[in-house]
Amino acid sequence: MPLSLTNAEARGRTYAAARMLAGLDQAALATEAGVSAATVSNVERGREGRPATLKAIRKALTRQGVLVGFSPSNGLASVSISFAADEEEEE
Repeated sequence: MPLSLTNAEARGRTYAAARMLAGLDQAALATEAGVSAATVSNVERGREGRPATLKAIRKALTRQGVLVGFSPSNGLASVSISFAADEEEEE
């Protein structure tokens, strides 16, 4: 059964999940993105954000190794993390 969320609510939850994967609280993400903590909170709660604000948040997450993607064609969102492999794993 699919969730009954608006696009803005789904986008907000995606950003919240990405932030948590990055190990950041809202204040830290806000600092990285150059926006206020209240702005990050509003975006995560599904309030519409300006495109420049959303881009700044995505860029800040990318710098932390967390990639956020949205597909306009099918409405799917993805969050992935990038991390350095342990040297022992490469053997």
